[in-house]
Amino acid sequence: MKRITIDVLLSSKTAGFTLLELLLAMTLTSIMLALTASGIVSMMRADQKTESEIARRITLNQSMDFMADEIRMAKRIAVPANGSIPTPSCGTATGVLTLTMPDNSLISYYVNNINACSNTVWLKPVVINRRVVASNNTVTSDTVLVDALIAPATQPTCAAQLSGANGFYACIDTNNRSATLYLYGRVVDALGNTSEIYPVVSQTSTRSF
Repeated sequence: MKRITIDVLLSSKTAGFTLLELLLAMTLTSIMLALTASGIVSMMRADQKTESEIARRITLNQSMDFMADEIRMAKRIAVPANGSIPTPSCGTATGVLTLTMPDNSLISYYVNNINACSNTVWLKPVVINRRVVASNNTVTSDTVLVDALIAPATQPTCAAQLSGANGFYACIDTNNRSATLYLYGRVVDALGNTSEIYPVVSQTSTRSF
């Protein structure tokens, strides 16, 4: 009888886990889960940041290619004439270049600083607008080409005539048939924070006479 009692006591002491052991195991498991979750979230944010930056660079390069293609189709490049750039409903506008096309229509590119504007769908601080005026002086379109431009720390230098501001500049040669374009885009991460300023430069000439 005495032996049985001792065996029962020994069994009761060695069976299962104590409350302290359970709490310790739960604490360690919680820490491991938290570290794992934090690592997964960091990886997801890094992937989103990379995807956002790649998409932004593609947009800036496509915008530059579009403007370069229009310059090649034009017959003359010039600084926008006084009064040809409209006063925006919000922000300030600065003309950068005007293209005279073979049909004598005019395509003007200008920057609009929207940093102080509210209720805008475009990324601040600056957008590029593309304005088309037909040969009969009728405005046929005035639309945003690209947003989220930002002025660089150092403005580009130009041996000829430099026009533009706030992240978009054009160095127009004296023959009015070639230009070098400078585009500075604000690359943002998934949270909308500026991660870098991405420069795009293109030199092109008119091919129409």
